[in-house]
Amino acid sequence: MDLTRDAMLVSLRINNWSGRRYDREASDDVAVRNDADPSAGRYNKRLLRKEAFAAMTKTMSKARALHYENTLPWDDAGSRLLTTANYDHYTAAVDELAEQLVTERNAFIHDYDANIAQARIGLGGLFRIEDYPAKDSLRHRFAIKYRIVPVPNPEHFLADLTAGDADRVKRDIETLVQERLQDAITDLYKRLGEAVDHVVKRLDVDAEGKPLVFRNSLIGNIRDLVDIVPRLNIFGDERLAQLCQQVKDRIASVDPDELRPSSSFSPVTRARVKRDAEDLAAKFAGYFAPPGAALREAA
Repeated sequence: MDLTRDAMLVSLRINNWSGRRYDREASDDVAVRNDADPSAGRYNKRLLRKEAFAAMTKTMSKARALHYENTLPWDDAGSRLLTTANYDHYTAAVDELAEQLVTERNAFIHDYDANIAQARIGLGGLFRIEDYPAKDSLRHRFAIKYRIVPVPNPEHFLADLTAGDADRVKRDIETLVQERLQDAITDLYKRLGEAVDHVVKRLDVDAEGKPLVFRNSLIGNIRDLVDIVPRLNIFGDERLAQLCQQVKDRIASVDPDELRPSSSFSPVTRARVKRDAEDLAAKFAGYFAPPGAALREAA
């Protein structure tokens, strides 16, 4: 594996105006009327109805979820590892959501004056027209963007160092990269393991012995994972690939309606999938504890 060739770092930035405003006068008034210290609380006004932001909020949440699902952990500064194999899928999906947000933002701007008029009534004496940004500025307050940069190459940092310092810095960087790669592969095992464990729990029965209810997303999430994991398995981890294929064959391939009371319900299939999920969950369990054991076993 050549990390500088097979992967890159991506950071996601979402611009979002909250539509809320701290009101000092209201906060002081509440404190005085309750004989409280002014620092005891803050009154934050909702400048517009929650519904005005609903469509954009949903799209931005989708973008965040998609970003984390399609990348691997890397550092604490907001960068995540994006594999070359998943580049096209990631960029196409985020670009689509960014365009969708633009459409929703335009609708928000179109309705802005009407929503302010409604807020004037709802806020009563708390309404202040100066709390609201100019309509023209709203285009810059809602956006989805991403930035892609190469994975750092230790050789790029060594040109001006002495031989001894260069060796030390190179070792430190290589150790850090290995630690981050280990965190990344553990993340993949954890994602699959948690999803399989959730299937085990949802295929249980209630106190009366009746099958628990679940949504299509129980199997849909598994299907998404077994599609994504191979593109993120930059390390060529054969054990992970085998487990992913088993999850795909034994769980993701099943129609959700076969697992719950419906015209297609099959108690035999439900029992078989639950046994398979329990078996797979046991295999994944070893990768979560104690810390570090999973990495040694997977290596």
